[in-house]
Amino acid sequence: MNFNKEKKLLSERFYLTWAGEQMSWTVRMTMKMRDVVDGDLLRQAVESTRLRYPYYQVKLGIRKDAEGTEYFVYEDNSEPWVVSEGEKPVRLIGPESNNHLLAFCCWGDCIAIDFFHCLTDGTGAYNILRTLLYEYSRRRYDATLERGMANIRVSGDTISSEEWEDPAALAKPDQLNPLPLPERLRCINLTTQSKVAVSEDVETVNILVEEQEMMRYVTSGDTSPATLISLLLVRAIARLHPDLTEGVPMVALAINQRPALGCPQAGQSMAASLRLTLNDEMRGMDIETQQTIFRGMVALQSNEDNVIENFWQTQHTQDMFEKIPTLEGRHQAMAKAYSVATSAATTCVSYVGKANLGAAEQYVSEMYTEAYTPYALTIEMSAVGGTFCISLMQRFADDTYLEAFLDEFRQIGLPYRIATRHPLTVAPIANYRVYRGQ
Repeated sequence: MNFNKEKKLLSERFYLTWAGEQMSWTVRMTMKMRDVVDGDLLRQAVESTRLRYPYYQVKLGIRKDAEGTEYFVYEDNSEPWVVSEGEKPVRLIGPESNNHLLAFCCWGDCIAIDFFHCLTDGTGAYNILRTLLYEYSRRRYDATLERGMANIRVSGDTISSEEWEDPAALAKPDQLNPLPLPERLRCINLTTQSKVAVSEDVETVNILVEEQEMMRYVTSGDTSPATLISLLLVRAIARLHPDLTEGVPMVALAINQRPALGCPQAGQSMAASLRLTLNDEMRGMDIETQQTIFRGMVALQSNEDNVIENFWQTQHTQDMFEKIPTLEGRHQAMAKAYSVATSAATTCVSYVGKANLGAAEQYVSEMYTEAYTPYALTIEMSAVGGTFCISLMQRFADDTYLEAFLDEFRQIGLPYRIATRHPLTVAPIANYRVYRGQ
C-alpha cells in the first residue's frame, strides 16, 4: 500500500508551516505505571507497536514542483523508533530521533511518548499508546492479556486505508449549510494583559480529580468534563479581570473533527477548536445557567457543517500561503499572521476523552499530557484508571491564576489535589525546512 509517502502533505501543513525553534508544537503524553518500568521490555513493545503503524514510520522530505515551489512529503523511514532512558526528551526530526517525528522515554515508573503535532493529534497518539501498553503489559505482566473491548490495534492487523488517507486530499463537499455564529468579541489576551508578570519559562501543574467526583458533578448539571473545566477557567480569569473594557475571557476548546468529516479512523492531526466566551451578560449568572449556555455554544459550533466548513477554511488558508514559493518564506509569513491570531483566544483547553486502555489500564495509575502552545495559560486533560489528570501549563511569575482556578473547584465542592509541579517538558525539534535537492 502507499501510505501517503512521497505525496504532498496537506492536512499537516498548518503545524509544518507554523512550528519552529520558538514554537515547537510538540506534545508529551506520560503514563505513570504502578511499577518500575522495564526498559528492555518497553523497547520490545515499541518495536511491535512500530510495525502496526507504517504510516508513522516516516521522515520529512522536501520537494519542488514544476514551478519551483517547495512542499513537504513523508519519506519512508525504516529506522527504529527511539526509546531513551531518562525524563529528557530527544530532539525530533533529527539524528537523535532517527529522523522520526515521534520518540519515547522511560524513567522510574513512567513511560512517555513525544510527538510533533503535524504527525497526529491526541486521538492518534492514544491509539499508539493503547497498542504500546498492550504489548508492554503482555511482556511485563500477563502473556495471556486480551485486547478486550478497547479496539486495540496490534501488529498483524489488516490496516484499512481509512487510517492513512488524508481527508484534505478529497474534494470539499457541496451544499454545506453551516449555522450562523454570533460575532466574535474582543477577548482578553493574557500574554499582554496579565495581572502578573509573564515569564519566558512554562510550568506544568498536574491536578488530580477522582473520576467519580467529576462525573457526579457533571451528570447532576448540564455539562461535561471539558466544558466544565473550560467554564471554571474563564470564570477564574473573569474574577481577575473585572474591568469589562479589557475584553472577554475566551477559551479555545479543542475538538476532534473526524466524526464530522466522516473519517473516524484517520491518523492525521484532525483537531480544531471552538470558542467559548464568558460575555458580560453571563458574568452575573449562576454557574448552572452558565453551564447550560456553554453547552449550547458547543452544540452550535460543533454542528457538522460548521466543522467541515472550518476544516476547509484552514486548508484554503494554507493554499494561500503556498503562493510563497519557499517553505521558510511561508513560515515567516505564517508566524507573523498567527501572532495576531493567538490574540483571538484567552486560553486553551484540550481533552481527547477517556484513555480506554483496555485490560492493561489496570497497570496505569495516572496519565498526563503536556503541549507547547502560544497561550500564557493552557490546560490538557486526560482520564485513566478512575482519575482525571488536569495539566495546567502557565507562563506566569506567580500562582495568581492557578489559585483563582482552584478556588472555582472549592466553590462547587469538587475535591482535587496537586500531584506534581515541574518545568514544561516537551521535545524540541530540528530545523526541517532546509531543501537539499531531489
